[in-house]
Amino acid sequence: MYDTIIFDLDDTLTDDCENIRQAFKIVLEYKKDYYTDEKFEMFYNIDKKTWRDRAAGKLITPYENDKEKKAEWLRASRFIKYFGDSIDYNEAVHINDIYMEGMKEKVVAREGTLDIIKYLYNKKYKLIIATNGPIVPLKSKLEKLQIEKYFRIVFSAEEVGFMKPHKEFYKGLLKKSGNPVKEKILFIGD
Repeated sequence: MYDTIIFDLDDTLTDDCENIRQAFKIVLEYKKDYYTDEKFEMFYNIDKKTWRDRAAGKLITPYENDKEKKAEWLRASRFIKYFGDSIDYNEAVHINDIYMEGMKEKVVAREGTLDIIKYLYNKKYKLIIATNGPIVPLKSKLEKLQIEKYFRIVFSAEEVGFMKPHKEFYKGLLKKSGNPVKEKILFIGD
């Protein structure tokens, strides 16, 4: 019998694509550019590939021993790939800051998210969020979804510098969770 349920956040409890779209629109406004679905598709593909490659160990940053600089470099690299030579690293970092703020603005829940979380909470399950997503918009996302009070622990890959599926991610998650019995954990993700 499970007593702990761990949820991924993006694309599990939220519609991450819509969240990314809204943040991307804010970036384009900053750049005094206009939005099209084609531009979004291009950025979305770059973004997803960046995080897939990082999780698979295919992307090595110049800052492997510095979690904060590593995260900054990875995020900035998406915008350098998208905007090309029209921006430098420092502007890419600034654009990422704008993007991260935009990620807080529009958060779309998957259908039934609040009902499911309330039900499980009322059944006394220990509920945990474990995400590869960034720390910056995390609290805001949970507040906008109206589910933050139901989760005892919120864990981001940034805390350990490794993304799912790396074992270091799960070691950090379990440690922060008080090392629950693994056989009593259910992990739900996309």
